Formats: sequence, structure tokens, C-alpha cells
Amino acid sequence: MTFASETAAATFRVLDRCFEQVKQDGPWRWQCVAQNGARLPMEASLAEGFLHLACSAGATRACTSSLERALFGNDLLAGGVKFALDAKSRRLDMRADIAVVDEAQLHRRIQCALDGFHHGVQILKPVESDEVPVAEHDAEGSVAGVAELLRESAWTCTERGPGDLSVELDAESLPPARIRAAGGGLVVNVEIARLNAATGAARQSLAVFLLTATGALRLVRAYGVQREEQEVFGLQVGMPSAPVMEEIDHSLAALSFAYRVCAREASLLLNEAAARCYLAARDFSPNYPDTEEKEN
Repeated sequence: MTFASETAAATFRVLDRCFEQVKQDGPWRWQCVAQNGARLPMEASLAEGFLHLACSAGATRACTSSLERALFGNDLLAGGVKFALDAKSRRLDMRADIAVVDEAQLHRRIQCALDGFHHGVQILKPVESDEVPVAEHDAEGSVAGVAELLRESAWTCTERGPGDLSVELDAESLPPARIRAAGGGLVVNVEIARLNAATGAARQSLAVFLLTATGALRLVRAYGVQREEQEVFGLQVGMPSAPVMEEIDHSLAALSFAYRVCAREASLLLNEAAARCYLAARDFSPNYPDTEEKEN
């Protein structure tokens, strides 16, 4: 078997160790099958120093309820795995972007991502209630090593407390990103919107917009979490518990760019009227009840 480069050859060797089946589909592409209780076909491709993994999260076009569940599910997925919405097909898929540093690092990152992919399949299974997933992170990672690396870099960081780090992103007027331990790894996230905890056009339009943006962004995923009586929406990047500096640089740069392109439109969608127009323009049928009171 011939390869386009040594990087492609090294990537194939790692894929062959991580997957049950690997078939070359071009100089930089492979068709893979993961097996962990369920068979999971996946596409792998190599571009610009990143390995991109993707698999389908559903056979039909996504509805707003499944998108809301996916948006809240993103905060739960290990290995940087994310739910994303394809703008053309309107199908949900799961993806992961992994910076390729060396074979040992790539092997560890793929193994962690596979855990995230298999968890994602479980999150989207039909449930009896409309409750969104709730994060149950095991804070096994540590920001101590990241803090040491950041002090020697161009990124400005501040320790907010034990296991909680704040980093200035690469743009004016951007809020600082927060790095914290979560799910055996680390996440770096920045908030972009808050809503009162109630279903409505704003919530559903944010799910459509943010998951579509997630599909166009490398590394970054949109997420939603419930906090007391509010729902918080933001952008985040999942990192391993002991990232190398290249991975930290890629994560913070990607998050800075994502905030600049997403924050303004997300804030506009907090308006219910604007949100309804957005859903209609994207041809999504809302599933919220009509709460407008009719006067007799």
C-alpha cells in the first residue's frame, strides 16, 4: 500500500490499531468501522495537520427537538466529539478533529474520541420525557499543567480558583475563556447567550444556528447547559487531560475565531420574533406551544 506522505502512513498505522476495519478511500481518506457493543461506521480524513473523524447520527433530517437534545448533549461528549448539523442535508452527524502531533499522541486521542462517539449514539436514542441530558462529569483532569504551559506562551491566563483557569482570547471585547476539568479531560469554553429555562423559538433557533456553525468550525462545538432557572449557551473545545502546547494553541485560536463569527447572530436570536423568522427561513418547523393569549 502506498501513501501520500509519511504523515498519512503514520495515521493509517494508528487507525489500523484503533478500528476493527480500515479501508483506504483516497490518498488522505479512510473508511473505518469501530466496534464497541454496536457497529459504528466512520469516515476519517487528513487535512492541514488534523485528523477529521465523522459518522452519521441519524438517517433522516433532524427536527428541532433532536437538535435541542444534541446541543445539550455536546457538553457531555469526551474526546472533543461534537454533534453538528449539515447545512445542506439537515442531518445530524458526530465529528471530531484531532491535531496530529505524533503516533502515540494520536492513538490516545482517537481512543478517547471513540468513547465520545459511542456515548453520542446513546444520547440521541428516543426517551420517554423531553428532559435534556444532564452532565455528569468526573473531574479527573487537571488545569495545573495547562497553567504552566500558558505562562510560557503568548496567552494571558488567570487562576480563578482550584482547578479553574481563565484565559484571554485573541480579540478585543471578547470575554475570557474558562478552562476546567471535566469528564476525565479538560474543556475550554466561552459563554455567548442566556435564556430563562423555557422552551420557545429562541431556544430552538439557537440550536439550529449553533449546531450548523459547529459543522463549519474546526475543533469548536456549541453547547447548552441548565443552571438553576436559566439555560446557558456557549462555545467550547474539549481537550485531553494532559494536552501538549500545540493542542492548547489550536484550541484557543479556534475558540477566538468561533466567538467572533457566532456571538452577534446568537444574541439576535434571543428575540422571539427574530427567532421565529430564522426558523422559517431555515425551513424548520417549531415544536413549541403557541403561548399568545387570545382576547375575547
